[in-house]
Amino acid sequence: MTDRLMYARIGRSTLRIKDCRGLASIKGLMFSNMEDFDGALIHGNTIWMPFVKHDLDLLFLDKNMNVLSVEHATTLTADPITWRTYQNKGAKYCLEIRSGLVNQEELQKVERIEFL
Repeated sequence: MTDRLMYARIGRSTLRIKDCRGLASIKGLMFSNMEDFDGALIHGNTIWMPFVKHDLDLLFLDKNMNVLSVEHATTLTADPITWRTYQNKGAKYCLEIRSGLVNQEELQKVERIEFL
């Protein structure tokens, strides 16, 4: 099965996003080089980073795609400080994007994600 790609506008940037549903939400961006897309929409509110090759910016979203919180997530390494999950209990989705694609100042101002 091919991953469904969609586009999201974040500030002035338009990003290619992999839509992860069902079991794909568990895998998310694990093992991915992110060559064909800029991030993933995870249907869930808890993220962990094993086998993710890039640092990510996480935007936790409610059912209407309003941004509840933004976090920077680091790849999991042998350093125990990286062994953590990222969560927003009020979120329905998490938009994972490669860190640095959107300016941090712009990310903090985003109130809602627009999918095109």
